Amino acid sequence: MPGIWSMHDERIIEYVHSILPRSPGILPSIEDEARRRNIPIVGPLIGRLLFLLVLATRARRVLEIGTAIGYSTIWLGLAARRVKGRVTSIEIDPARADEARANMHAANLDDTVEVITGDALDVIPRLNGRFNLIFIDDSKENYPRYFELCYPRLSKNGLLIADNALWHGEVLSGSAEGKAVARFNSMMIGSMDSLVLPVRDGIAIGIKGGR
Repeated sequence: MPGIWSMHDERIIEYVHSILPRSPGILPSIEDEARRRNIPIVGPLIGRLLFLLVLATRARRVLEIGTAIGYSTIWLGLAARRVKGRVTSIEIDPARADEARANMHAANLDDTVEVITGDALDVIPRLNGRFNLIFIDDSKENYPRYFELCYPRLSKNGLLIADNALWHGEVLSGSAEGKAVARFNSMMIGSMDSLVLPVRDGIAIGIKGGR
């Protein structure tokens, strides 16, 4: 019987990335720009996962917390456009929100994506209706509060997704941000059918069912 390979073996990671299709549209240029400026983005693997999850669930209303320069927003928007849906994304930094809007325009997503400038803790309570999919990738210390705000905003069978669910391993180390992310994971596991995948920096995915 062959030996068990390590999911984090660099050869496996390189293989997985080597068979990914090229990111569509302007996304490769944003990937290059993010590398040049050292801006954290989810990357093509998680970006394509978000794209597939929107398509699979046919999510018509999508909420993103933490736009940054709009990389993951474009992945969400491209999928939402296919299912005739819309994306609302919240970014606290005005300069980055403006840059994200410019990227939405370049990606021809002006009619699909709305970028709201503001603190998500203030904006979320003002949003109307429920969402079919919510993606969180923002201040890690706020993750537990985001769960409290977002869970009631999910439709039945809606997906809650969070990036950095392992936060560089700090969920085990006891740092303030690590404790907050670990608390978020516990809240999700305790309230939803969910799991944390050890992919990249960890991705948490939960579905709001009848629990």
